[in-house]
Amino acid sequence: MQCGTALAHLCAGRFDEAGPWAEKALRDLPTFLIAVCIIAASHAFAGRMDEAQRAMNNLRRLDPALRVSNLKDWLLFHCPEYLTTLSDGLRRAGLPE
Repeated sequence: MQCGTALAHLCAGRFDEAGPWAEKALRDLPTFLIAVCIIAASHAFAGRMDEAQRAMNNLRRLDPALRVSNLKDWLLFHCPEYLTTLSDGLRRAGLPE
């Protein structure tokens, strides 16, 4: 539920609220990939590139094969705008295409 709340904040443009919710989810599940994605994207959208880079390093450690182009293969969002928002944020944070 914490990650869902984080994603809702991210997609609503409330980047300062998205990160803390995703971090709460990550404390409970340290390898929860979508939480790390939301943290990286929210920091990148908010212009906090150092934090975005730290989250991206964690993301790349957890899943070195993850790319913007294959996000849709494991994230089954019903709303395409959510995938677009997350993809754009991860792209800004440095996730390869």
